[in-house]
Amino acid sequence: MRTRSVCVLATLVAVSTLGLAGATAASASTPRFKPAETIVCNNSTMPCTNISNLMLNQGNGPDFIQNASGWGVVPPSLYQGRKINLRQASNTRFNEDFIITKAGTLGQLCGASGANALDATSYACLNFAPAYPVYQGQFAPNGNESGFCVGAMSATLGFKARLERCGSPRTFWIADLGAQVTVTVPGRDAPLVYFPLEFAADPSSSNPLVLTLKQGTKPANELFLEQENFSGGQVPDSQLFTLTDPVGPTVDPSS
Repeated sequence: MRTRSVCVLATLVAVSTLGLAGATAASASTPRFKPAETIVCNNSTMPCTNISNLMLNQGNGPDFIQNASGWGVVPPSLYQGRKINLRQASNTRFNEDFIITKAGTLGQLCGASGANALDATSYACLNFAPAYPVYQGQFAPNGNESGFCVGAMSATLGFKARLERCGSPRTFWIADLGAQVTVTVPGRDAPLVYFPLEFAADPSSSNPLVLTLKQGTKPANELFLEQENFSGGQVPDSQLFTLTDPVGPTVDPSS
């Protein structure tokens, strides 16, 4: 069953308390998806979070999650440039370990000064509420923070999602909660909430670039930047993502 959520305010409340709607607090009473990130990262002080896509989650929980592939790395770095794809979840693959942190809100970052400022005339800054969260996902193999986050080299149509240095709009993502859908999953107490993830570095005032899944790529299930595609008031499954498991603490926007 899939339903469009109309209570954006309620979702924003959930975002501020749980990280993102669909993410769960780390507690014994709430079962975590298995398999998931590595056991080490799962049990670290900042547990990993899974990112998955509705196209691959049809009728199921997140079985394919974010992965820092071995493709595209820029030597001598071990991490920079790695292409990001969705891979079968496993608790033994450290390439699937990512820690999600909140970089701030649109109200804090739109038109601000500094390296992490967002263009005040961008689509998100013009159309989304100031309380909307801005997130980044840091690659953390076995719970060890690498300093590299999911991003892209620039806000260019068709560019691939890669690992870039954390801490700038090139690694920031904004949840388009106005385009969210809720999906009930058999055996799960709460439904999963899916939404487009807008690339924060995109200065466009319309047709923003969002994270998009493409199949038939190498590596398989690679992630790209494509324009948000509304059809009948809803974006396609390939542009709808959800976050599960704990979301980390807020990052100081001024740092």
